[in-house]
Amino acid sequence: MEKRLKEKNVKYMKRTLDAEDGNTMDQIFFNDPDGFMVEICNCDNLKLVPTDSLSKIMLPMDRHIPPVETNQNDHDHA
Repeated sequence: MEKRLKEKNVKYMKRTLDAEDGNTMDQIFFNDPDGFMVEICNCDNLKLVPTDSLSKIMLPMDRHIPPVETNQNDHDHA
């Protein structure tokens, strides 16, 4: 994607974030023709860990990318 943005002379900002589990996430930000900011990242290599209030949401565990860590089963035993 970065190559295509350069070819089209689109201004963008790139950054890399380090996750707590040692993985990294690369992000590219740019504005679309209407002025809306767009973010593209390789987020699929990060684990999604919802906060406690969000852990009650039932997510499709078999097809969710990035992987999701929840305590949904913990509530069944409480």
